[in-house]
Amino acid sequence: MPHTLPPKHLELKAALHEERHKMQEVQVPIVTVSATYRKELAKQYQTLVHSTQDVVYSRAHYSMAEAIRQQALLEKKTAHVVDPTNFVSDADWQKIEFTETIGHVMARNKLLKWVKDKIDRVVRNKLPISQAITEPLLYLTEKVHRPIISLHYEAGRILAHHHKKLLQVVTDPHVRPQYVYFANHNNVSYAVFNQSTQTHFLAMAQELGISIAANRVIITGPPIDPRITAIGRNSTVRSFSEGGPINLAVTTGGLGTNLSEIKQVLDQLAPLLNPPEKIRLFLHAGTHRDFRNFFEDFAAQHNIRIGNLDDTTARIRVLHEDSIIDANENLIKYMFPWAHGVITKPSGDMAYDAAAAGCFLLFLHPWGEWEDNIQRIFVDNGVGYDLDVENTHRHFTSLLSRGSLKEAMKSAHGLPDLYLHGSKNILEAVEKLL
Repeated sequence: MPHTLPPKHLELKAALHEERHKMQEVQVPIVTVSATYRKELAKQYQTLVHSTQDVVYSRAHYSMAEAIRQQALLEKKTAHVVDPTNFVSDADWQKIEFTETIGHVMARNKLLKWVKDKIDRVVRNKLPISQAITEPLLYLTEKVHRPIISLHYEAGRILAHHHKKLLQVVTDPHVRPQYVYFANHNNVSYAVFNQSTQTHFLAMAQELGISIAANRVIITGPPIDPRITAIGRNSTVRSFSEGGPINLAVTTGGLGTNLSEIKQVLDQLAPLLNPPEKIRLFLHAGTHRDFRNFFEDFAAQHNIRIGNLDDTTARIRVLHEDSIIDANENLIKYMFPWAHGVITKPSGDMAYDAAAAGCFLLFLHPWGEWEDNIQRIFVDNGVGYDLDVENTHRHFTSLLSRGSLKEAMKSAHGLPDLYLHGSKNILEAVEKLL
């Protein structure tokens, strides 16, 4: 079969060409729009990239795609994940950086976040990166004849319009209209969170005048990395002894949200770090240097040495990586097996993963309607609590003294299978599309 070389203006052409072949050959081709990891691709394929600067939009869309890939590997299937953002032309790169910058600014400014909520529907119909990612995405998938699993609606929209057979994952218990707009393509099926999400999807389709059969909207649960599920299903339930320290993780999301809340939380939890400590902290900065700097300043202010990632007895550890790949792998390696509980906004990646790992959840302020739904689900299942940020110390110690945190961990270990095996269910669903 003759080789079709990449367009000359796209980046990482050698990597792009090889990634296209992988997508063509594997049993489970997966696409997402989440983050770039161009340095890793350049090194792997011994090619050059004009800029080594990477961007991150969402850990969730990366980690969920990787979760499905890991499940496929567990089932002895070949799988590959691509993100077309890695290959956009040098001329279009400013659109990629602009989108990340806007996301970061809105994530750190309440007023701009309010404006963002008001214009969200319009903006999401005109993503500035859409045109930039279209050409590399179509090149990557041109020769793929198996059903493609998509983890982002923009990738799904592009592929649907080019008549690719597709299983589009709706990653939250919430349906954005952007998912529904391309449901009239018979080549597209959907994997959704639960029964209410399926009902919501079908109702929205009817409201928009789009016809879709109910059997094309499949309930699978959220995609969880099987390595995380294995942590939560370990025969020895992680618990904490009376008077012993609580292993507590504090996390941010892909855009670096909730910094002001996290500052309040840590200021109030600081007395619990005094020896003999009542808590130990794992502070997840993701790929955000401002979070890393704040966490390091916090540790210095309280005269606490930051431990290495593998030092499980350190009073404070900080996870910061330049790479979304390294950040995700180190969360799975160091944080989830260790943490009793996680303080987080109710985001699709962290809440799903932490609950599946058997952790209790303390929720920061949600960032949108989809996170309201996530919060409600895990609170109703007894796994999480809405954290009273302004009274964190009192609220945390009250939950601890009443035994509520231990009960929440038990509830996490008893979650229904729907919240644990979404990746497996998604693979079953895409197999049926064959």
